[in-house]
Amino acid sequence: MSILEKIARLAAVVIAVVFIGISLVGIVGAWFVDRTATNVVMSAFGFVETGVGVVDAGAARVNNLIATIRTEVQQATETISAVGTEARTNSAVLEALNERLETNLGPRIAQVQEALAPVREALRTTANAVSIMSSVPMMTERAPRLAALDQTFNRLEELSADSTQLRNTLRALTVAQQNGVPSETVAALNRLTQRIDTRLDEVHANVRGVQADIAALRTRLDARKSKLLFVFSLLALLSTLMLAWLIYSQIVVIQHHRVLVRQSAGKSAIDEDRKSPIADS
Repeated sequence: MSILEKIARLAAVVIAVVFIGISLVGIVGAWFVDRTATNVVMSAFGFVETGVGVVDAGAARVNNLIATIRTEVQQATETISAVGTEARTNSAVLEALNERLETNLGPRIAQVQEALAPVREALRTTANAVSIMSSVPMMTERAPRLAALDQTFNRLEELSADSTQLRNTLRALTVAQQNGVPSETVAALNRLTQRIDTRLDEVHANVRGVQADIAALRTRLDARKSKLLFVFSLLALLSTLMLAWLIYSQIVVIQHHRVLVRQSAGKSAIDEDRKSPIADS
């Protein structure tokens, strides 16, 4: 076997070994990239899911408070309708009702505002995060809307004013009875309680709308996250298979050249043996 042939075969083996090393590094790198991309996706989606959790918890608390307030208002309406026209003889009942509204209605409306404040902040943060995610190709997503929640805060301000007016009108009911015009005051109280109940229903509907919007967003994000993780794992697996095939092909190349080297060495030995008797003679 000539020197050039030996050098060529040695170079082929060295190149095959280099490709095997690069392929092994590529396999490790593919799964490293897969894990890194998975961690980034989980962190990004986890940030959004945290905001969604805050919205859900706050909305559930608001719903409970609204249900309690509506029960309070309905009970006040029933009491006013039952004893309002006899305010003088039922002054103790009306005073107790006024104290109860003073203790429960106004503070609970304030509690609703307090519970909605972190919900609005979480919703705003979630909307910003979704907007940033939407800038990435194949990640376009509709951010949750803040308009309904902003409108809810406006309704709560109106409810706070209505509750103050309700208590003031209730105090005036006894005086109206003494002046002989209780029916007008009772009618005003009924209109106030009806208006409060209507606005509470609007607040409730807005909060339920936010919950539905955020639940739909969570469903879409979960589906998108699962799809991304599947794509990452599939790409890593395909890369591994391609690189494994490359490693196998290079091993075949190495074995092929080893066989050729052995065959050449054997042939050379045979030739030497054939030449030896002639040399001896």
